[in-house]
Amino acid sequence: MKKNGSEIRSPETIAEYNQKLILDVLRYNGNMSRADLSRHLNMSFPAISSNVKRLLEANYIMEVGIGDNTVGRKPTVLAFNAQRGYIIGVDLGSFRIRMMLSDLLGNEISSSEIANDANICGDGKQSIRLVYNQINEILYKAGKTKDDILCIVIGIPGIMKDGSSYLAPFTENFNEKDMIETLQDAFEADVLLENCVNLGVIGEQWKGVGINYRDIIYIAYGVGLGSAHIVDGELYKGANGAAGEIGFMITDPKKIDNVYEETGYLEESLSKSKINRYLDSDNFNEDLIKLIERYKNGDSTNAKQIIDVIDELALNFGMALVNMSALLNPEAIIIAGGLGANLGKLFLGRWKQILQNHVPFVPDVLLSELNHKETMLGAVMTGITHIHEYKI
Repeated sequence: MKKNGSEIRSPETIAEYNQKLILDVLRYNGNMSRADLSRHLNMSFPAISSNVKRLLEANYIMEVGIGDNTVGRKPTVLAFNAQRGYIIGVDLGSFRIRMMLSDLLGNEISSSEIANDANICGDGKQSIRLVYNQINEILYKAGKTKDDILCIVIGIPGIMKDGSSYLAPFTENFNEKDMIETLQDAFEADVLLENCVNLGVIGEQWKGVGINYRDIIYIAYGVGLGSAHIVDGELYKGANGAAGEIGFMITDPKKIDNVYEETGYLEESLSKSKINRYLDSDNFNEDLIKLIERYKNGDSTNAKQIIDVIDELALNFGMALVNMSALLNPEAIIIAGGLGANLGKLFLGRWKQILQNHVPFVPDVLLSELNHKETMLGAVMTGITHIHEYKI
């Protein structure tokens, strides 16, 4: 309700707002007394006391001891109750499923990683079974039960369109309703699906090399190619949730198509399929490292072809960096993924030089240091944010 252009809040809404303020202070600033909270929030002591009482009763905060004042009555110290419930963050990758159980401050309780042997042409049901079993395993390992889980966030390739995954040509298809309802029924927790690359940039900004930046381009370059953007501190998804689908960029005018294909030109030019014929087995990451070594050493019967292919990959990727930098003027570009990390070790200097030669404001170009954990961490942070915003 609004009156004279201003929103009128009910007493219940005001109390909820004040309680969230108190929780935020304790989450981000650590333990405080009621008097500390009153001073910090410029809120009356009676208002602090009544809202603290409700938060204590609901188990959102807890009393953790007595303050060390040298004069007067010793105050009771309050703390955010990070163990009130737990978050599970899942990275449902093409080759691996990574999972983390964390408390409500993002502290890792347990984590696991298993092979994803689901049929990429399937309907996603095998992946649902794998995730279900892995959640049960991680709970058992941590001594927790399904009743302890408040939210499960799953990073999936592509975006959701009309209830199904879309723009993920190298993975199996997922049905949004099947995955959410199956896991919600099994664990009685909120279940959220989000693009894995979007979660990757959230993880990098939270605990990775993006921690000090507010304008970031994050590029996940592995089996496929995708990017995500933080603009002025916020995730930018675009009109259809497809911002960052850079695989559709064209870096060669001769490659303009007459018909739409779900695998874009740049993705086809840079992805695993481009170098598959030079790999020895199905272990993409290990074989890629070996291939990079062969490139550096030139010790192969087809060394010339390998050198040409990898140089072409690096050049096309450099052009994509120029195009994205010209469009978004980021502070930083963060490169992750198996191909991104390994090619970055070879070509980071060359890519920086290409940027210097073609854009007026050159961003910092950084390689991820989270060892493929950024999507999982982004899922955890997304779950924490969801619980704090919608569950008080």
